[in-house]
Formats: sequence, structure tokens, C-alpha cells
Amino acid sequence: MKILAALIVALTPALGLAQTVPQAEQFDVATLKPQYPHRLFAMDSYGDTGVNIINGDDLSVEGNLPASSESVFALDPAGRYFYVCESIWTKGNRGTRQDMISVYDSRTLALTTEIALPTGRLLVDALAHNCDVSADGKFAYVYNFQPASSVTVVNLETRKVASTVELPGCALAFPWGDHGFSSLCGDGTIATVSLSAAGMPPGAAGKAGKAAAANAEAVAHSARFFDPDNDPIFSESLVDRTNGRAFFISYSGQIFPAQLGEHPSIDKPWSLQVSAGMPQAGTGAQELAWRPGGLNVLVWHKAKNRLYALMHPGAHWTQKKPGTEVWVLDAASHALIRRIELPAPTISIAISQDDQPLACPATSTRSIRRPGYKKARPTTPAAASPGCRDSRERGWLVTISPRPCCSPPASWWRASS
Repeated sequence: MKILAALIVALTPALGLAQTVPQAEQFDVATLKPQYPHRLFAMDSYGDTGVNIINGDDLSVEGNLPASSESVFALDPAGRYFYVCESIWTKGNRGTRQDMISVYDSRTLALTTEIALPTGRLLVDALAHNCDVSADGKFAYVYNFQPASSVTVVNLETRKVASTVELPGCALAFPWGDHGFSSLCGDGTIATVSLSAAGMPPGAAGKAGKAAAANAEAVAHSARFFDPDNDPIFSESLVDRTNGRAFFISYSGQIFPAQLGEHPSIDKPWSLQVSAGMPQAGTGAQELAWRPGGLNVLVWHKAKNRLYALMHPGAHWTQKKPGTEVWVLDAASHALIRRIELPAPTISIAISQDDQPLACPATSTRSIRRPGYKKARPTTPAAASPGCRDSRERGWLVTISPRPCCSPPASWWRASS
């Protein structure tokens, strides 16, 4: 055998067979193209797969941002930066806790800076309004519950905390305009906080750029408009930060149109069921009706002025049950335009804001499907593993640029009608 091997080696040049010469691996560093309406940002809030950046048209993966468990992802309205509000411990699962906003360049995905959050942040589901950004991109609002309820105002230009606003009995931060936000409160009201150009609320002590606690006079409350005990409001209700237009949706399917701002106003509510020619859903524990359910249950296409609501048949207090249909309604006339049956139970819905809107109903199994419900390959190791699924029945959370809208990606359709 040794003689035969030597003979083959000796004859190789004579036979004209080129020898393979190992080549050095070539690599480069790619950059993302600017933001476009159908780009997706998918993340598992309870995992460590980070934020997957996906082309919504062909489902190709464009990049990945690191993110710790229970992080919240937010977008710079100008498309310059990606923000990850996250918490880590120095020894992994223990040690000194560090809360921060990690700032990444939107083209190179390079970490630009970390902004420390000395007052912490609430660790819970990746709700968009736990960490959101003002319309001009200057301020971030980070909700905290440690031990009292408050919102930390972060100046994203100076990379420093501007102030801390105490919000007893209220939660979340719904940005409106460049210098203000609102919160939902446990007494059925909306709390409104107006800020100065330096991010300071009225009555706050201290100088701009330094953390300061606002007194109670800095927070204004509306009149009570919903029943928090019998028919609460979904925390992921709709607020357009550019103009303050809002649609709050209750567990029973009541829509409360509102105009947020320094002097907010809430319009008369209307019923999804009545719009569909059905009796209004009640709040009886055993009262069956079509009801909204899931995580992100309502989206709004501004140009078409249409609402898309996830609906399911069930009794009251089934607000976490996935939707089986999407109801498309005219936001002005409240008329039901169409009902779309979904191929699988869906916990969230998102929609792009271009003139050819792409809508995304999202399941909890982290599968992505192409338009026409053709299933695409999994895009994370966990999803690719045979028999692997999320035992918590939670999926990815997705942001459709340019406006954050949390939902796990699944099936897509053109929302042109």
C-alpha cells in the first residue's frame, strides 16, 4: 500500500492533476442598508438569542444584536441607532446588577455606548412602552418599579439621565410629541407628564442633565374613563408618538379613541362587536362573545385609517387567549370592513406603514412564514432544533420599522384592502 501511495503521488504532476493549495479564509465586514418599512426586528424576550434583523419580504437574516433576557428593543425614529434596554449581572445569574440602555449603530451594529440606569428598570415581558423613545428621538422613557412606580427620562443626545418622574399607581410610558408621555393608572385615569426641552418635569428639583425627582404636581390626571376592576385596558394599546393619537382597547372590546398631549382628551368609546352587527360583549365571567385577545391585539394603519384587531370567541377574562380572526375596521366610521380567518392561533399582530402595507399575525412558536402562508426555515438554533418549542408558549417579539410594534413573526399578508 505504501508503494502504491508513493506511485500515485509521483504520477500526479505527470497526469496534469493540479494539487489543492489551502487558501487563507477571506472575510469582510458588511453594513446594513438604511431603514425600510418591511424590516423586522425579532427577539425572544426570555432567551439570549438577541435581536434578529430580518428582511420582511424574503425573510433573510440581515444581522443580529446581542440582548440579555427580558430586554426591550427600541428604534431611533431617525434610523441612526438601535436601543436595547437591558439588565445583566456581573456573575451571570448573580452578583451586582447593572441596568442600562445599550446603543448600537444602525448600519454597522457596533456598540456605540452604554447609558447607565441608576434607578433600574422593570423586568417583565418586553412591552414596547416599558422602554420607548420620544418622537424626535431625543429622550428615552424607561419604566421602573423598584419599589415604587416611576419613569426615568434619559437624554439620548447627552447619554445621561435627565430626570426621574414618580408615578404612584400608574404604569408604562406612552410617548407623545417631543417632550411628554402618558401612563395608564390603576384608578381608571391617564397620567400626563409634560417635560422641558432638557427633559425636566415641572416642579422638579435639580439642574438639567442630573437625575431629579418630580413632585406630585408634575403629574396631571384625566377623569376616570375605564373600569380597571371589571374591564381593564390592554397595556399594549396604540399611541402614535408623532401626533399623540391613541386607541386604547379594553378586555371586552371597547375602543377608547384619545388625543394625548399636555391636555389630553378621551372620546366616547365604541364596541368592536357592535361594529360587526353583534351585541356588545359584557363582563360576565361566563358570557360568551367575540373578544380581543393576545399580546399586541390592535394595530393602526395611519394613511388608510384602519384598525386591525385580533379576535377570538370566549368568555370575559380570556384576554390572553390567541386570536383566530383579524377584524379590519374603519377607525373613523367604526364600520367592519372584513374578517380574516387565521391559519393558526395568533398572539400578536403588526403592520408596516407604507402605501403597500404588510401585516403580520404572529404565533407563539417562533415560526416565520412567507406571504401566502408558505412556511420558511427557522432562523434561530432553538427554532431549528427538532422537537424544540417554547414551553412558556411565548414567541418572538418583533418591531416593524420605523415604528416599534411588538409581536412574534409568523404569517404575512398584504393589507391592501
